[in-house]
Amino acid sequence: MDHSQNWIKEALFPIFLLFHLQGMETLPCPDFFARSDFFKVIWNFPKYLFPCLLCCLSLIQIQWICFISNHKDEWAILIILSLLLCIYINVFHSRTTICLLTEELHRISNMMPVYIIQKKKMFKIYIWVCCLFATFLTIFLELTLFNSGMKSHEQHKLRNSELVPAHLKEHSVAILKCSFSVTTLVANCFFATLPGYYCFVCCCMKEFFLHFEWKSKALIARQDYQRSLEIYRDMNETMIMMDNFLSLPIFISVVNILATLFWFGYSFAFPPNVNNPRSIFVPVGFVEFFVLLLITLIPAAAANQAALKAREIFWLCQVGFQCGVAS
Repeated sequence: MDHSQNWIKEALFPIFLLFHLQGMETLPCPDFFARSDFFKVIWNFPKYLFPCLLCCLSLIQIQWICFISNHKDEWAILIILSLLLCIYINVFHSRTTICLLTEELHRISNMMPVYIIQKKKMFKIYIWVCCLFATFLTIFLELTLFNSGMKSHEQHKLRNSELVPAHLKEHSVAILKCSFSVTTLVANCFFATLPGYYCFVCCCMKEFFLHFEWKSKALIARQDYQRSLEIYRDMNETMIMMDNFLSLPIFISVVNILATLFWFGYSFAFPPNVNNPRSIFVPVGFVEFFVLLLITLIPAAAANQAALKAREIFWLCQVGFQCGVAS
């Protein structure tokens, strides 16, 4: 395929790369890796690593709650990990649809080439800005996490616990720090991927419906109702595919983001140890996930609004087409 045939996949390359690191197999194996079985294993390794990582983090959190601390924010972390696992299973089961949906978007974009040429650069810039923003915040949160007093109260509990042998306490503290850090990294990686992909698809569909609304007026003036109906049916089929694939994982993602916001809010309002200064990790994390909530909900609402306007034009075209056939 040439450059024009791949513009959506090129725009989504950062998202697809993150999807691949989560084991979704969204990128084809490069020739360099395909030459050796060893490199093939390395290329496919994320498919096995990421689910194992989620399961291990969930088990560590369950053991922590059962034996050391059952604080409300610890339960929130367990809920977040459990929901992440549910989202992962759902998306992994339908992972081929990730690429199929982009193929459908490309097919629709071919129906409106002049309009889409003007939007290509905007879409590409949006994806790179979102990925760079998420990467910067993830690095920032990881750095502030190690330089703050986060989990110091839990570490004190662990060192004083009689359930942990003395020679294993420091190792357990290290595991606690590592698990919390990896949980933050995994949550940021996952939430930067699925909502970002969903936002891009919703923005594309909104632009397609808006262009359909504009183009249909010219087609109706020429009484070319059949062409308008064909374009709308293609877009509506793509919208149905998007809803069938993304509605459940996005709903769980929104619930998960709300749970994460609760964790950040609770940790900020009720720190376990009032003598410790409140880390910048908490307010920055709250802002990040609040932005993720907005980029999930607002484009979806805009796409639905544009779809409703397009449906009105569809019914008008259908009536005009039926009248033309009858006459």
